[in-house]
Amino acid sequence: MLIAVLLAALAGWVGLTAVTQIGAQSADGPVVQGTRFVNDWPDSVTASALVDDATDIESATFLYAILPEGALTREAAEIVSGDVTRVSAEFPTRNPMLWIPAGADFEWRWEFVSVDGERFETEPQIWRYEDPRFEWESLRSGDLEVVYYDNRGVAEQMLSEGLEALEEISPFLGLEELIPIKVYVWANPGDAREVERIESETFEESVITGGTRVLADLVHIYQPSRWVVRHELTHVLTKLAGEGPYGDLPAWLDEGMATIAEGDWLDRRGGALRYAINNDLVLSLRSMESPSNIPGYVDIFYGQSAAIVLFLLEEYGTEAMNDLFQIFKEGSSVEDALQAVYGLGRSEVDNAWRDSVGLPPREEEEDRSTAIEDEVIGGPEVAEEDDTSPDQEQADAEQSAEAVEDQAADDSADEAVASARSADDIAERTAEIQRRQDERRSAPVFESAEPFPWEYPLIGVAAALVVLSGLMLVRVLSRTS
Repeated sequence: MLIAVLLAALAGWVGLTAVTQIGAQSADGPVVQGTRFVNDWPDSVTASALVDDATDIESATFLYAILPEGALTREAAEIVSGDVTRVSAEFPTRNPMLWIPAGADFEWRWEFVSVDGERFETEPQIWRYEDPRFEWESLRSGDLEVVYYDNRGVAEQMLSEGLEALEEISPFLGLEELIPIKVYVWANPGDAREVERIESETFEESVITGGTRVLADLVHIYQPSRWVVRHELTHVLTKLAGEGPYGDLPAWLDEGMATIAEGDWLDRRGGALRYAINNDLVLSLRSMESPSNIPGYVDIFYGQSAAIVLFLLEEYGTEAMNDLFQIFKEGSSVEDALQAVYGLGRSEVDNAWRDSVGLPPREEEEDRSTAIEDEVIGGPEVAEEDDTSPDQEQADAEQSAEAVEDQAADDSADEAVASARSADDIAERTAEIQRRQDERRSAPVFESAEPFPWEYPLIGVAAALVVLSGLMLVRVLSRTS
């Protein structure tokens, strides 16, 4: 019994640590005998190492970078001298300033500085940070790796669906080569509760959608289903194809492509989209450059995003979509990118799509964000001029305040509705959309397995035993009375 307990404790300790042997770059400098990572999940990791020939070391630093795109981070190490010199550095993994997601690979090395200022570095190594509460297994095919702990059958289906999504969506984005991609699968949101940042609103949103892309090469899945893995893997592709140095893709393009990849998106989003079209409650393209989180409009946003992307693909072809992503990757604005590829601005694309679904052009006064944007941008230039009168400045200030109020109003659900509609009408229709979605939406999980062959006979036997026990109890009670 004691041996079993000791073995279990040893297994738990090994699960929380990883030991890697590395050598120094210089034979004349300190030599690292081994580096151990102790995972104090979910808050921090401590890296420690034994170092030979370290008597002249004045300082030690642990350097690491989250792959594939993280910046180099430096963590000062503590030096403990004795018969053998030990260095250790603790770095956080789950706080608002620095978050390392489970499944991330990071490149690391030690840096030593001697008392005379000479600098030594070890060779770079790779270590993967994982959730140590579970024993992870891996399935891999091509560029895709699915890592799981619970159900191999689910993982196999995720791998199959993921590979299909990568193959189907890559041509739309002009991607000929992919990067290695990892998908980490938790069995349910409860198991994943400690995985995200502390007090992260993003986690709550991710649970609703079933998962999220957390790094350029890493996807987390919290509610395993075929459409979730296809959707989130597409976000890896859209980032690879279109995210440039100056900003993200417009949400309607990013989420629209990911929604199309789901395959059966109309089953979840189609009802809300049809209702919005029939009642002219669709959103403006400009307002869809950021995701909508307004209750009742979420499914409209995803469904309309997919419909607009499909419209562009059907009307202008795959090559034009390839060009659109390439132009975004070069750092273009939304307006300039659409003009360069389609010869249309945002309002014109918006009205072209509206026409394709039988809606009239959007009236100019319904989307005042262009005028407001121009006023805000022009503000500093006007302020530099000194020839305006105090009365004129007061009038401009009042006009600017009105413009800011209009901007806030445009961020609400009313932006999608004609100005002639009343607030009561909008509220009533929003509630109706939410009610229909609540009745229609189903949980994104795989179907349960079929019952095993003896399940029903065993249930029958159990029921018979219960009846027999009841009869015996009645007989005993009747004798005692």
